[in-house]
Amino acid sequence: MSFLVPPRRPSQEILDDPNISAEEMRRSLEDLSLVNRWWGSARALEGFLVGEMRRKGVRRPVLLDVGAGSADVSRRLALSLARAGHPATVFASDVQWRHLVAGRRMARDSFPGVCADAFALPFPEGSVDWIVSTLFFHHFSPTENARLLASFARIARHGFAILDLTRHRIPLGLISVAGRLLFKTRVSLLDGISSVQQAYTPEEARRIARDAVPGSEVERIFPFRFLVSAPSA
Repeated sequence: MSFLVPPRRPSQEILDDPNISAEEMRRSLEDLSLVNRWWGSARALEGFLVGEMRRKGVRRPVLLDVGAGSADVSRRLALSLARAGHPATVFASDVQWRHLVAGRRMARDSFPGVCADAFALPFPEGSVDWIVSTLFFHHFSPTENARLLASFARIARHGFAILDLTRHRIPLGLISVAGRLLFKTRVSLLDGISSVQQAYTPEEARRIARDAVPGSEVERIFPFRFLVSAPSA
C-alpha cells in the first residue's frame, strides 16, 4: 500500500447498532442523505442502469436496493429512472426496520420496503431485474462480500450494480474536516471516518467480485468511488 492508501481497518459503525437512540438515528440518516445527494449516488447508479436497460431492452425494470437504510437513494433512483424514460419498481431492503420506517417518516410517503438480512433475502432466483446498493460493500469482509455478490447474481436476472467509496487519505481528510461542519450528529462523523477506513480499493473490490462472479467489472467513479457490476449469467 502507498502512503495515500492506508491498510484496511474493519470496525462496527454506530448507526448499525440497533440500540442507537431514535433521534441520533434520524439525524445520522439525514446526514447520509446529504452525502448521497452531494456525491450523486442515484445519478451514478442511473447512468449505469439506463445503459444496461437500453442494451437489454428492459423498459420497466424491477430493482432491489439492498442495505437501503432510509431508502433515500431508492427514492431518488426511482425518480431519475422515470425521468429517463424507464419507470421502475424499486424495493428498498434493510436489516433494520427502524431505518426504513424513519425514511418513510422523513419523506412522508409509503415507499415499498422489505426488512430482510442481506445474506438471506426473501427473493427467489431471477425475481428482480437488478440489485443495487450504495455505501454497503465496505461493511463486510471479502468472504462475506463474495457470498453477497454470488447471491445477488442468482436473484437478479440482469446483474447488479454496487456503488461504494474508495479507501484513500483524501476522502478521509475531507470527511474528518467537512463532517464537523456539516453533519447533524457526531455519530455521522465517526461513522464516516470508519467507512473510509474499512472501505476497499477498486483493485481489491475487483478481485473479490471476479472470484465470486466471473465477468464482474469495477469502474472508478469520480470522486473516490467505484461501481461493481456483473451481467446476468
